[in-house]
Amino acid sequence: MHLKRIDITGFKSFADKTTIEFVDGVTAVVGPNGSGKSNITEAIRWVLGETSAKSLRGGRMNDVIFAGSESRKPLNFAEVTLVLENEDHFLPLDFSEISITRRLNRNGDSDFYLNKQSCRLKDIVDLFMDSGLGKESFSIISQGKVEAIFNSKPEDRRSIFEEAAGVLKYKTRKKKAEQKLFETEDNLNRVQDIVYELEDQVEPLREQSSIAKDYVSQKEQLSEVEIALTAVEIELLKEKWQTSQKELTAFQEELSEMKEQLKQNEQAVSALREKRQELDSTLDHTQAQLVTIIQQYEQTEASKKVLSERSKNTKENLEQYQQNKAKIEARLNQLTQEHHELKDRIVSKQEEEKQLKADLAKAEQERNLLLEDSTYTIETLRDDYVEWMQKQTTLRNEQSYLEKSFLHSSQKNKQSDESGKRLEEELAEAVTKKEAVTEELKIVQQDLATKLFNHQELQAECQKNQSTLETYENNMFDAMRLLQQAKAKRDSLSDLNEDYAGFYQGVREVLKRKAEIGGIIGAVAEVIQVPKQTELAIDIALGAQSQNIIVRNEESGRNGITYLKQKRLGRATFLPLTTIKPRHLPSNIEATVREHSGFIGIASQLVGYSDEVATVIQNLLGTTIIASDLTSANGIARLVQFKYRVVTLEGDVMNAGGSMTGGASKKGNQGSIFARKNELATLNQQIQAMEKTLTEKEIDVRSLKQSLKKSEQQLEELRMAGEHKRLEEQQLKNDCELYSEKERRLLRELKAHSFEFQEAKEEADHYHSRTAEIEAEMLLIEAEMKKINRQIEMLSSENEKRTELQKEAGEKVQQLTANVAVIKEQLAGLRKEQNNLLTGIQQEEENLNSIQLQIQAIDENNGNHQLTKEELAVKVAELLSEKETLENQLSKGKEKRQVIEAEIDELDCSISAQNTQQHIVFEQKSKAEVTMNRHDVEIENRLTHLSEEYGLSFDFAKANHPLTLTLEEARQKVKLLKLGIEELGSVNLGAIEEFDRVNERFTFLTEQRERLINSKIKLI
Repeated sequence: MHLKRIDITGFKSFADKTTIEFVDGVTAVVGPNGSGKSNITEAIRWVLGETSAKSLRGGRMNDVIFAGSESRKPLNFAEVTLVLENEDHFLPLDFSEISITRRLNRNGDSDFYLNKQSCRLKDIVDLFMDSGLGKESFSIISQGKVEAIFNSKPEDRRSIFEEAAGVLKYKTRKKKAEQKLFETEDNLNRVQDIVYELEDQVEPLREQSSIAKDYVSQKEQLSEVEIALTAVEIELLKEKWQTSQKELTAFQEELSEMKEQLKQNEQAVSALREKRQELDSTLDHTQAQLVTIIQQYEQTEASKKVLSERSKNTKENLEQYQQNKAKIEARLNQLTQEHHELKDRIVSKQEEEKQLKADLAKAEQERNLLLEDSTYTIETLRDDYVEWMQKQTTLRNEQSYLEKSFLHSSQKNKQSDESGKRLEEELAEAVTKKEAVTEELKIVQQDLATKLFNHQELQAECQKNQSTLETYENNMFDAMRLLQQAKAKRDSLSDLNEDYAGFYQGVREVLKRKAEIGGIIGAVAEVIQVPKQTELAIDIALGAQSQNIIVRNEESGRNGITYLKQKRLGRATFLPLTTIKPRHLPSNIEATVREHSGFIGIASQLVGYSDEVATVIQNLLGTTIIASDLTSANGIARLVQFKYRVVTLEGDVMNAGGSMTGGASKKGNQGSIFARKNELATLNQQIQAMEKTLTEKEIDVRSLKQSLKKSEQQLEELRMAGEHKRLEEQQLKNDCELYSEKERRLLRELKAHSFEFQEAKEEADHYHSRTAEIEAEMLLIEAEMKKINRQIEMLSSENEKRTELQKEAGEKVQQLTANVAVIKEQLAGLRKEQNNLLTGIQQEEENLNSIQLQIQAIDENNGNHQLTKEELAVKVAELLSEKETLENQLSKGKEKRQVIEAEIDELDCSISAQNTQQHIVFEQKSKAEVTMNRHDVEIENRLTHLSEEYGLSFDFAKANHPLTLTLEEARQKVKLLKLGIEELGSVNLGAIEEFDRVNERFTFLTEQRERLINSKIKLI
């Protein structure tokens, strides 16, 4: 063997890959201090498996990686490869060249490679054992190592000499042999314990097996006879059931006929009762009418007496009113005559006054004319005449102008009328269209408002749904993430379980091949369910026994052991169900410990397991007591006199004999098989709940997405419809504005036209009125002009008589003035007298009217009284006639009612008899039904018994299990067999197989014990 080459990368000062070739003749590596000579030696020690950073001059292992410099960055790994020449096969490998590589990453991962194949550190150490190389060999002596050898103790120096002498390999082999001897002793003890336990189980199981075989034999006989008996009984019951069914059918037909007859009678009675009720109603009504007629008759007689008294009083009052009326009429005629005469006098006086005033005015005018100077008067009259002529000319010119204006205005009005009609038609059309557009606009606006409201409401709902969807999706994604994490953890735990991680190699290999080996039920840790609270206590109580393998019998155990031997896969302990016996605390001891406050329970009672493995679990845990803490465990151990083991919930143990075991465990309870099993069960439950929750969330999200999509579609449709309506609204607003503007324009034009029409009308009215005024003024002017001419002529011809006439005129004026005053006084007196007469006449007329009204009322009352007397007489006769008629009707109705009542009584008696008969038949029918149902239930019970107890149908039982005995003999035999089975008591059918299995296991373990003893002797 020869060191050929070293490849160093990233180790301490070797930043770059460095290869050092050791060719023949190289004996040393020299160089100045700090050049890295020691780093080469340490690289060789490190690749050979050095695990102490202190031996490599470092604080921790990562210090061997190049840490960088000012010009270079640090590296993340260090790798050293040692290449050895092995042509002489000094090292026990079939290679001429061997390379050993170690690689360390900065994260702490360390890998070893042998000829570029991944390997373990142990493989490297074993390879170089007794070769002179290795991390602990003295082929590499570092600085200070010689001094340490000299100063070491003799024991330490002995190991140096053994290494140098090559005896280390044999010491290692010795150590392994001692370890095997220890394991053999341990296995022997365990086998011995199991053998002792199985010895106690074999005999009871043999007895139980014998009882079980007797039970099986009697059960087979019972099955054969009972199946045939049940089939015969079913057939007999079917015949009875058919007979009962025929009787029931006959009773049902008889009941149907009776019900039909009863129904007809009841209908007849119902019709008669309705007829009687109608007749009673008629009689009640007739009786009420009769009572009313009698009351009316009595009231009519009373009215006749009252009317007679009233007629007498009315006659006396009428005579008195007529006398008063004659007096008032005479006085009124006198006053009326006086008023007419006074009125004629007043008219005469008024005419006389009017004539006197005219005469006075004329006399005053004549007097005034006579008083004026005639020459001056004539000139004045001439000037007046000229003025009147000018006025006449002006009026004629004005009249001509007015005629022309009127003609022009008439033509203009004609055109304006046509234009006005056209404007009114256009205005009406514009208003109509505007109203139509406005109405349509209102409808569109209402629709738009509705759509806007729906859009806003739907948009708010969409936003709310979107927010809810985001929340639901986040919750769903969180649930998915948690579910994936749980599934990953479950898969990891399942993989560990499937790979039986944590089990010994032998146990693991047997459990993996359980189907191939056969008879394997499982490891103890697999078949029990441990509550969370007691995981640590049960784990400590079982210890290595939790990995014992439960098998059905000794043969299965032998097969497992043979498999392990053939495959050289290690060892395992097998617990055959046929040999293991349960162990229990004595009842008195159990009662004693149960009274202790710290007592939790018996270990076998605190775990769950199937009945199949009950004996094994009770054997392993039946005498182990679980306590709450170590103090309680001490107390309970004293109570049981240190005969049984007590384990606390914290894992501390009071062993039988009084020794105590406890302390802290490196991994606590986290890595136990029970904890992993419980965690996996919990994870499965959580995953099922999470999957259900996730499914619900996915359904909610899917439903909400569909709802949101539908809402968004509706929102888009509403938006499009709203935009369309908005455009329609804008168009209608524009149209409405156009029609409004047109309406305003037409109104302005109509207003202008109306104003023009009003002006034209006012001008026409002015024309007509002014024309009339001009014509009147023209007539007046002509009259004045004629008058002025007469005056001028009179003044010219009568100037001489002026003086005498003036005197006469003055006297005439005075006389007429006096007469006018007298007439006025007379008229005043006459008017006053006329007013008095009118007041008196009015008062008398009022009195006369009052008396006439009273007389008229009395006359009417007299007429009414007369009429009432005749009417009352007629009414009395009519009432008497109606009374007799109603009494006859009542008599006939009562007779008819008695006939109907008799018919109803007869039918009621018939119905009662039919009901009694129907009740009797119904009871017979009920009895038949009960009998048939009882047969039906008995048939069903026997069919159910055949199906559930034997898994057979009636037809199959009848065809394949004929009854060879008589019916009574068969029933007697069934009864005896059932009594025999009952006398056997509780039967353990599994005891037959269990006895075979336990017996086989006991034999197997006995043989194993002998083999272990022989192996121990050979090792020693």
